[in-house]
Amino acid sequence: MISFYYYKKTERKFNIGFFCESEFIFNYIQPYLEKKILKTNVVLISFENILYKNENNLNIFIFRTNFFRELFFLTLKLNFLYSSTPDLDNTIFKKSKFFRCKYIYLQHSPVSLSLIYNENAFDSFDAVQTINRFQYNEMKEIKKLKNLNLKIFKSKYLFIEKQKLIKSNHEKTQVLIAPSWNTEFYSINCHLNLRKFLLENSISFKFRPHPMSFKKKEIDKDVFDKLKIRLDNSKFVNFFDYDYLISDWSGIFIEYSLITNRKAFLLNTPKKISNKKFENFKNEPLEISLRHKLANTFEVDKIEELVKKINENKEDVSEKNEIKKIIQENFY
Repeated sequence: MISFYYYKKTERKFNIGFFCESEFIFNYIQPYLEKKILKTNVVLISFENILYKNENNLNIFIFRTNFFRELFFLTLKLNFLYSSTPDLDNTIFKKSKFFRCKYIYLQHSPVSLSLIYNENAFDSFDAVQTINRFQYNEMKEIKKLKNLNLKIFKSKYLFIEKQKLIKSNHEKTQVLIAPSWNTEFYSINCHLNLRKFLLENSISFKFRPHPMSFKKKEIDKDVFDKLKIRLDNSKFVNFFDYDYLISDWSGIFIEYSLITNRKAFLLNTPKKISNKKFENFKNEPLEISLRHKLANTFEVDKIEELVKKINENKEDVSEKNEIKKIIQENFY
């Protein structure tokens, strides 16, 4: 209530706002926000505390209850609101009832817009950023099929540029295992088989489960403790702390290639599909089209072969050049 009161007292000085529901998402929003605060007053709305130096032109308001979150959205009087949260008007994230605000969606992942997002995830936005040609073609198709009145714009994935500057400050672990959620990764015992063969080959590793895997009870943290499996609990993964990445259908394998110019190792678990109608689209999702170009892929019953491949793998300059070319051809 106090945050809402103080926001209303000062809202006249803001034309531009950013909605960032969590500190995790803030890392994707931050590069765009920092450009704006150089020129004008900006308000940042979040549901969690944001650990960020409060610049002169930035005001941060935290809303912790759904009542005041929704009240804020319904009554805001901004000209522009940038967000990396989809499903505008399908959740408590709703359009203002009293002001003609422009809503701009910023990407927090390079993956498909037709496969892992809900069917109507972008319908209510006035503009949608696309960071690669796959997203651009998908949004053009979504716009045409639904007769939407929105702008599609191409833009660099600034989050990646920031991540490339990070260096490792730790002793390297050989393998990071970071699966997505809703892919049956744990129910078909991929975690157990990977542990078995990695230990047999004396390969060090850490797991980085998706937060939704815990929330949806696909796996429990106690399981990792009992198996003496180390977890990477950092807010953001530093790929330079590892030599290799193992995943399944997570978009993390694309970010891995963008940052390191290397191929990940992927298990062909069942796909994570949020939009059951994705097969109706003519444009193939990036994570399917480039899966075999940006990664080494293995069936789930071939985990021993995957680990053997890692054991034999060596730095390959031609592979790096190949991935650089793929990235240049497909990303803005």
